[in-house]
Amino acid sequence: MAVEIIFDGAFPELFSEFVEYKRNLGYVYPKSRLYLVRRLSRFLAGRDGDERVLTRDVVEDFVRPGDGESTGSVAGRHGIVRQFALFLRWKGIEAWVLPDRLWPRQSSTFIPRIITAQEMARIIACADARPASRCGPQTQPVYAMLVRLLWCCGLRIGEALSLQIVDVDLANAVITVHKAKHNRTRLVPMSESLAAYARRYIVAIGLIPEDHGAWFFPSPRGGRYNPGSATTHIQGLMLQADVTTASGRAPRAHDLRHSYAVACLRKMQISGVDVYATLPLLATYMGHADIVSTEYYLRLDPSAWGNIDQLMEGAYTGVFPHEEV
Repeated sequence: MAVEIIFDGAFPELFSEFVEYKRNLGYVYPKSRLYLVRRLSRFLAGRDGDERVLTRDVVEDFVRPGDGESTGSVAGRHGIVRQFALFLRWKGIEAWVLPDRLWPRQSSTFIPRIITAQEMARIIACADARPASRCGPQTQPVYAMLVRLLWCCGLRIGEALSLQIVDVDLANAVITVHKAKHNRTRLVPMSESLAAYARRYIVAIGLIPEDHGAWFFPSPRGGRYNPGSATTHIQGLMLQADVTTASGRAPRAHDLRHSYAVACLRKMQISGVDVYATLPLLATYMGHADIVSTEYYLRLDPSAWGNIDQLMEGAYTGVFPHEEV
């Protein structure tokens, strides 16, 4: 049995709310990260007076390197106290926010696994064919609906699992995502086919549309699903559908969000739409602060490579000669 990590220092309710907030955004927050959160809680408990407001002195004391301490350990504390300070500000509590980087950011070689429409069809087929779980008969239809929603709307998994019945307007095929990342609320239109499937879904699992406080994805134990356990289940469906990374592992659930952005880019290209003219619309739909965040999600679709030369020929004729020099 997993050992529960209890925040037994200063402001335990506030730290518990912080972890729940991060998990709702799709962050797994493993045990190693929880230990850092508890360390900050205990550190604040050892300070004199009310340290609900993070002052500069308190923060700098917490991240000050110890003798012989590795850069990675200091960076871990740096990240936790910065994120906690941002969370406090989001709640309207004064806090000093540590600068984003005290040392150069290390370049990342990670590349999201872009899932194709054919691969996603296999994942959905596996979700539809999965037998009822011993945890409860609702588990199978819940995940069949969840993978469709992630694929068709590009939601963060925490956003999807936080939806309540009142947030899913099936009459108008619009989802309301409340207080997501950076405390933004946005409207997410659904396709009619997805809305029709959602109508059948709520009947299948016995949801009552008038029960506005009910979760759209109810857990067998009551309440809502944990993003970590939901991610593990979705990755199981990916492996069953033979959708893996180069290392043979299952892609992340968050890669469905990347895949959604790429699919939108591909659809725009096929329709002859100016991609960069419509990026602000995609950024708004996905809940990004600006198009810079959206651009990070976009990866060149290999199926479009063969058309690039023809599409750009009129604009860049002669720039790339076809004859050897």
